[in-house]
Amino acid sequence: MPVIQTERLVLRPLTTNDFSAFRQFAADAELTRYMLFYPQETESETKTFLQHAEQAWTEQCPEAYEFAILQEDTLIGTITVEYMGDTQGMLGWILRKDAQGYGYATEAALAIVQWVKEQLPYTELFACCDARNPASARVMERIGMHCIDANGSRTYPKTGEVAQEWMYQMNL
Repeated sequence: MPVIQTERLVLRPLTTNDFSAFRQFAADAELTRYMLFYPQETESETKTFLQHAEQAWTEQCPEAYEFAILQEDTLIGTITVEYMGDTQGMLGWILRKDAQGYGYATEAALAIVQWVKEQLPYTELFACCDARNPASARVMERIGMHCIDANGSRTYPKTGEVAQEWMYQMNL
C-alpha cells in the first residue's frame, strides 16, 4: 500500500484505525456542508465508510482510493481518487477546520496527481465543488485544473438541496 511523503505531509491509505480522528470532522455538519455524502451522522455510518475504504485497498480495481492526510502524525483530512471510467478519475478532499488555509489541500492534491500519473491508467482527472465553496475551486486551479462547467448543479442526497456546481478538469 502506498505511502506518499511531501514536504509537510504524509498520505497513506485511510483505515478503520483512523475512526476517532476521522469522525471528528466527518460528522461536523458545518465543515461538511458542501460535501455531497457528508456529514456522517452516526458512528455506524462512519465505521461502514472506513471499512469500505480499507477494503478497497485490497481490490484490484477499487471504486475509490481513500488517502489519509497526516501532518506530524495527526490526521488532518482525507483525499480521494474515485473511478469514473477506464481513463478518468475524480478527485475530492476534506480538511479539518484548523488545517485549512495553510496550503495542505494543494500540497496533498499535487502529490496525488503525481501518484495517479505513475500508478493508474487515467488520462484525465476531474473535481467538482459547490459554487459557494471558492476555496476548493482555488485548490483545483492551483493544481492545474481548468473550469469546464460553471453552470452545473448538484443535489445533496441527505437534504435534497440543489446548488450550483463547478466542474474542473485536467489532462494527465
